[in-house]
Amino acid sequence: GIQIAKDLENIPNVIVPKCYPKYTARRVHVAQWVSGEKLSQSKANDVSELVNLGVVAYLTQLLDTGLFHADPHPGNLIRTPDGKLCLLDFGLMTRITDEQKYAMVDSILHLSRRDYTKIGDDFKALGFIPREYDPEPLLPALTRVFDAALAGGGA
Repeated sequence: GIQIAKDLENIPNVIVPKCYPKYTARRVHVAQWVSGEKLSQSKANDVSELVNLGVVAYLTQLLDTGLFHADPHPGNLIRTPDGKLCLLDFGLMTRITDEQKYAMVDSILHLSRRDYTKIGDDFKALGFIPREYDPEPLLPALTRVFDAALAGGGA
């Protein structure tokens, strides 16, 4: 949480609770208490703005800093009483390599253009499938899944 707080300090209205390393161990994370409500349950008028702010915060982690909070479920994103977005629970973190960052950008471009023939290579670069694996047999299934998702019909 300490590094994420530094990485996100220039994004207004995003807060990360202060961590207490002296009391933190491998299986116990001790941090400042932050009051708030789950973002997904909030009825406040600014929730959509905070969701957009969360997207900026996570894209910053994924595509800029490379240190990623890998557990962004609704219980870990709260709206504070003063209207800020607070990220909680830094027990599941990962580092994103530059190659993975570029592969994510490539895969987003390929998906948005529905250029599924390149998705297999993107999946290799992201480490989703082994580099020696031929993704060709996956393409029909990936095409169906991504077409349905991009059409708004889910998978």
